[in-house]
Amino acid sequence: MDRRNTVQKELTYDAVISYPGHPSADDIYRVISSKHSTISKATVYRNLSQLSEDGKIGKVESFASGETHYDHRTDKHYHGYCKKCGKVVDIDLSYDGKILEKAFPMEDGFSITSHELIFVGICKECREKEKENGTEGIKN
Repeated sequence: MDRRNTVQKELTYDAVISYPGHPSADDIYRVISSKHSTISKATVYRNLSQLSEDGKIGKVESFASGETHYDHRTDKHYHGYCKKCGKVVDIDLSYDGKILEKAFPMEDGFSITSHELIFVGICKECREKEKENGTEGIKN
């Protein structure tokens, strides 16, 4: 289905592409609304959804926080999630399409169409803050 390319959709796309990292929908809304106060949150959310459905931006889900993040990269790759600050980062690891066969052999009857692999841990910045505060290794 061809969708209209609106000014709001272009603003949303540009905000994702220029954002340093993997923004949430709220992050994108804040960026756009700071310059275009008339845009609604619903418009930004709808455009993010359409852009990801159309394959123009990536969508990263399944985090402990339940928050969806968006990605300027559309190639298949893996992500890391910081359980302290919620930051999402790209992991420099080759995408393994054969992992599907390893996880669920076809004779099991489960048909997988894609997968996401998310590494959960603590980012460099949060580890450095823990060291400064003397709280390294203490569970929250």
